[in-house]
Amino acid sequence: MKTIGSLVVAIFLVVIATNSWGASNLNLSKSNINRLQNNSVVITASVNLGASESVLIYTAPASGDFMLTQFCASPDATGGVRLDASALGSIAQTTTALSCFTFNPGVSIPKGSNVSCTTNPTGNAAAAASPALPPPSSFFCTISGLQTAK
Repeated sequence: MKTIGSLVVAIFLVVIATNSWGASNLNLSKSNINRLQNNSVVITASVNLGASESVLIYTAPASGDFMLTQFCASPDATGGVRLDASALGSIAQTTTALSCFTFNPGVSIPKGSNVSCTTNPTGNAAAAASPALPPPSSFFCTISGLQTAK
Protein backbone atom coordinates (compact mmCIF):
# COMPACT_ATOMS: atom_id res chain seq x y z
CA MET A 1 0.00 0.00 0.00
CA LYS A 2 2.90 2.32 0.78
CA THR A 3 4.28 1.78 -2.76
CA ILE A 4 0.98 2.73 -4.42
CA GLY A 5 0.75 5.90 -2.34
CA SER A 6 4.32 6.83 -3.21
CA LEU A 7 3.60 6.19 -6.91
CA VAL A 8 0.51 8.45 -6.82
CA VAL A 9 2.49 11.23 -5.11
CA ALA A 10 5.32 10.89 -7.68
CA ILE A 11 2.88 11.08 -10.61
CA PHE A 12 1.18 14.12 -9.04
CA LEU A 13 4.56 15.88 -8.66
CA VAL A 14 5.53 15.12 -12.26
CA VAL A 15 2.21 16.52 -13.55
CA ILE A 16 2.58 19.69 -11.47
CA ALA A 17 6.23 20.20 -12.57
CA THR A 18 5.36 19.65 -16.26
CA ASN A 19 2.41 22.04 -16.09
CA SER A 20 4.46 24.83 -14.48
CA TRP A 21 7.31 24.36 -16.99
CA GLY A 22 4.86 24.71 -19.92
CA ALA A 23 3.28 27.82 -18.43
CA SER A 24 6.63 29.52 -17.84
CA ASN A 25 7.76 28.83 -21.41
CA LEU A 26 4.57 30.33 -22.88
CA ASN A 27 4.71 33.40 -20.67
CA LEU A 28 8.43 33.97 -21.18
CA SER A 29 8.33 33.64 -24.96
CA LYS A 30 10.10 36.50 -26.73
CA SER A 31 8.65 35.92 -30.19
CA ASN A 32 7.79 38.99 -32.25
CA ILE A 33 4.08 38.27 -32.47
CA ASN A 34 3.68 37.91 -28.68
CA ARG A 35 5.60 41.16 -28.17
CA LEU A 36 3.43 42.93 -30.76
CA GLN A 37 0.14 41.74 -29.30
CA ASN A 38 1.02 42.92 -25.79
CA ASN A 39 2.66 46.27 -26.58
CA SER A 40 1.04 47.66 -29.69
CA VAL A 41 -1.74 49.77 -31.13
CA VAL A 42 -4.06 48.92 -34.01
CA ILE A 43 -3.38 51.00 -37.12
CA THR A 44 -5.95 51.33 -39.91
CA ALA A 45 -5.41 53.39 -43.04
CA SER A 46 -7.62 53.84 -46.09
CA VAL A 47 -7.29 55.71 -49.37
CA ASN A 48 -9.37 56.35 -52.46
CA LEU A 49 -7.70 56.02 -55.82
CA GLY A 50 -8.62 56.27 -59.46
CA ALA A 51 -8.07 53.91 -62.38
CA SER A 52 -4.41 53.10 -63.14
CA GLU A 53 -3.19 55.04 -60.11
CA SER A 54 -0.72 54.32 -57.31
CA VAL A 55 -1.25 55.97 -53.89
CA LEU A 56 0.80 55.90 -50.69
CA ILE A 57 -1.38 54.50 -47.89
CA TYR A 58 1.08 54.16 -44.97
CA THR A 59 4.74 54.64 -44.08
CA ALA A 60 6.11 52.25 -41.47
CA PRO A 61 7.94 54.18 -38.72
CA ALA A 62 11.74 54.06 -38.57
CA SER A 63 11.51 52.54 -35.08
CA GLY A 64 9.27 49.79 -33.75
CA ASP A 65 7.63 47.05 -35.78
CA PHE A 66 4.58 47.10 -38.05
CA MET A 67 2.77 43.81 -38.62
CA LEU A 68 0.24 43.98 -41.48
CA THR A 69 -2.78 41.84 -40.61
CA GLN A 70 -5.42 42.73 -43.23
CA PHE A 71 -5.76 44.25 -46.71
CA CYS A 72 -9.08 44.94 -48.46
CA ALA A 73 -9.84 46.77 -51.70
CA SER A 74 -12.63 47.45 -54.17
CA PRO A 75 -13.72 44.21 -55.82
CA ASP A 76 -14.69 46.01 -59.05
CA ALA A 77 -11.26 47.45 -59.93
CA THR A 78 -10.31 46.15 -63.36
CA GLY A 79 -7.09 44.14 -62.97
CA GLY A 80 -7.46 44.27 -59.16
CA VAL A 81 -5.71 46.38 -56.56
CA ARG A 82 -2.12 45.49 -55.64
CA LEU A 83 -0.52 46.20 -52.25
CA ASP A 84 3.24 46.85 -52.23
CA ALA A 85 5.87 47.76 -49.64
CA SER A 86 8.95 49.61 -50.92
CA ALA A 87 11.49 47.42 -49.09
CA LEU A 88 9.51 44.20 -49.57
CA GLY A 89 7.84 44.25 -53.00
CA SER A 90 4.37 43.05 -53.91
CA ILE A 91 2.39 41.65 -50.96
CA ALA A 92 -1.06 40.81 -52.37
CA GLN A 93 -3.41 41.61 -55.25
CA THR A 94 -7.20 41.55 -55.14
CA THR A 95 -9.47 40.05 -57.78
CA THR A 96 -13.22 40.24 -58.40
CA ALA A 97 -13.55 36.99 -56.42
CA LEU A 98 -11.18 37.88 -53.55
CA SER A 99 -11.20 41.45 -52.25
CA CYS A 100 -9.83 40.93 -48.71
CA PHE A 101 -6.74 39.20 -47.38
CA THR A 102 -6.12 38.32 -43.72
CA PHE A 103 -2.51 37.56 -42.80
CA ASN A 104 -2.12 35.35 -39.75
CA PRO A 105 -0.05 36.05 -37.72
CA GLY A 106 0.86 38.91 -40.09
CA VAL A 107 3.36 40.23 -42.62
CA SER A 108 6.26 42.09 -41.05
CA ILE A 109 6.74 45.37 -42.93
CA PRO A 110 10.36 46.62 -42.87
CA LYS A 111 11.06 49.81 -40.91
CA GLY A 112 10.63 52.97 -42.98
CA SER A 113 8.88 51.17 -45.87
CA ASN A 114 6.28 52.99 -47.93
CA VAL A 115 3.13 50.90 -48.35
CA SER A 116 1.11 51.71 -51.47
CA CYS A 117 -1.98 50.58 -53.36
CA THR A 118 -2.08 50.42 -57.15
CA THR A 119 -5.11 49.96 -59.41
CA ASN A 120 -4.89 48.17 -62.74
CA PRO A 121 -1.33 47.01 -62.01
CA THR A 122 -1.24 44.93 -65.21
CA GLY A 123 -1.85 47.97 -67.42
CA ASN A 124 -4.71 46.33 -69.32
CA ALA A 125 -7.46 48.56 -70.66
CA ALA A 126 -10.64 48.48 -68.59
CA ALA A 127 -13.42 46.36 -70.04
CA ALA A 128 -16.88 47.61 -69.07
CA ALA A 129 -19.28 45.04 -67.62
CA SER A 130 -22.08 46.52 -69.71
CA PRO A 131 -21.83 48.94 -72.65
CA ALA A 132 -24.60 51.02 -71.05
CA LEU A 133 -22.69 51.47 -67.75
CA PRO A 134 -19.32 53.20 -67.49
CA PRO A 135 -16.70 51.45 -65.35
CA PRO A 136 -16.24 52.79 -61.79
CA SER A 137 -13.65 55.55 -61.56
CA SER A 138 -13.03 55.53 -57.80
CA PHE A 139 -11.76 52.61 -55.73
CA PHE A 140 -10.79 52.07 -52.11
CA CYS A 141 -7.83 50.39 -50.44
CA THR A 142 -7.70 49.69 -46.68
CA ILE A 143 -5.02 48.12 -44.48
CA SER A 144 -4.93 47.23 -40.79
CA GLY A 145 -2.11 46.08 -38.60
CA LEU A 146 -0.30 46.24 -35.29
CA GLN A 147 2.36 48.90 -34.57
CA THR A 148 4.61 48.64 -31.53
CA ALA A 149 4.88 51.72 -29.38
CA LYS A 150 8.70 51.51 -29.29
